[in-house]
Amino acid sequence: MTGSAGVIGRALCKDLASDYEVVAIDVKDAPMIADVRNLEALTTAFAGSRAVVHLAGYSDVLASWENVRDVNIAGTYNAFEAARRAGVKHVIFASSNHAVGMHEMQGGRALYDPGAGLVVRADDPFRPDSLYGVSKAFGEALGRYYSDAFGLRVACVRIGSIIEVDSPTDPSLKTPPFLPKLKPEDAYVRYAATWMSKRDFARLVRAILSRDVPFAVVYGVGDNLTRFWDLEPGRAVYGFWPKDGVR
Repeated sequence: MTGSAGVIGRALCKDLASDYEVVAIDVKDAPMIADVRNLEALTTAFAGSRAVVHLAGYSDVLASWENVRDVNIAGTYNAFEAARRAGVKHVIFASSNHAVGMHEMQGGRALYDPGAGLVVRADDPFRPDSLYGVSKAFGEALGRYYSDAFGLRVACVRIGSIIEVDSPTDPSLKTPPFLPKLKPEDAYVRYAATWMSKRDFARLVRAILSRDVPFAVVYGVGDNLTRFWDLEPGRAVYGFWPKDGVR
């Protein structure tokens, strides 16, 4: 698992360790140190693994081109190529809702109201809201290529909001800076639509690992009343439906 020291990685490592031998990989604070910008280091780290969960990346939506290019684009190529060289069978790629985030950017506050009328499907065209979103769209296209060309079983999970406090009602939550039109009091309504619990993400990863699906794109979001991303592909392809959500 790359990016094992991050918010998602720490929780996922702990969950999966009860049933899998997890090799935690990060640039710091991990048993195995490897930088995703180093293809040879990743290939060595992946040796002997049957699956890779690629979480590592520059996660700032407002990231510069240099960070997106070096870590998210080149680093994601290295992860897929290292997996191919190491004979890995499964790759789970941490994509993002920002690959289609322009829907949210343009929809604004009204998008979070019940009955807003928008459901973004997994097979809708990319609509990135940032260079970060572009990098995630690139990763999904790259995953499709590695699945078709080399037989890797690739799952791209467009993650919504998985947060350290693991609660969309925590008073410390603030409106994200990439949505400047939202007011401070809009923080809860936004997270109520986009939140996914850490345990549901782990359940989704487990469901993906249990099936031999060549390629799929699914949303990582809770069963929230006001969600605007389609959960059905996760159920149809991997038999997964979240247990947690804001109703």
